[in-house]
Amino acid sequence: MTFLEYLNDLIAKHGQGALADQIKSDGSVLSRFRSGQGSISLYTLEELLKAGNVTIIPRAELRQLEDSLATVSDLWRKERLKNFSREGTRKKET
Repeated sequence: MTFLEYLNDLIAKHGQGALADQIKSDGSVLSRFRSGQGSISLYTLEELLKAGNVTIIPRAELRQLEDSLATVSDLWRKERLKNFSREGTRKKET
């Protein structure tokens, strides 16, 4: 998702005027930025990210999180298969 798509989603969710009020900006600033006719301040950018509950993390950290999640998922899957196999063995014995 591009930042412009993100901004458009926020505006669709909150409305441009309400979003501008929430981030302590002017609706015309957002309008000019969306049309490519203006820029926004770093403060406005930070407030927009906060409004969408977004946290920026470096790609390397994201990869580490993805790898950790994949490891946990794999361990969970193996444990489930092991438990399923045990349950099947018990049913055959009875």
